[in-house]
Amino acid sequence: MKVFLKAAALSSLILGAHTAGAQPESAAIIAKHQLIECMTKRMSANRTLSYNDAMRACKERLQAPKEVASINPAAAETKAP
Repeated sequence: MKVFLKAAALSSLILGAHTAGAQPESAAIIAKHQLIECMTKRMSANRTLSYNDAMRACKERLQAPKEVASINPAAAETKAP
């Protein structure tokens, strides 16, 4: 029994070291996973919501907020104190 526990502990250490050294996923893969997770939550919460509506809402939610200066630089200068 002790040999089995030692073998299990050793194998878990080896597998743990292998996953810790793995390369991180690319930003595109992470964004896609976040989009899928968001859509799944929205569609399971509201069964009448269509796939396209859920995708549109999640894409809007996951996009970074746009700066006012990048939309209209003149407006940003006038708002600064």
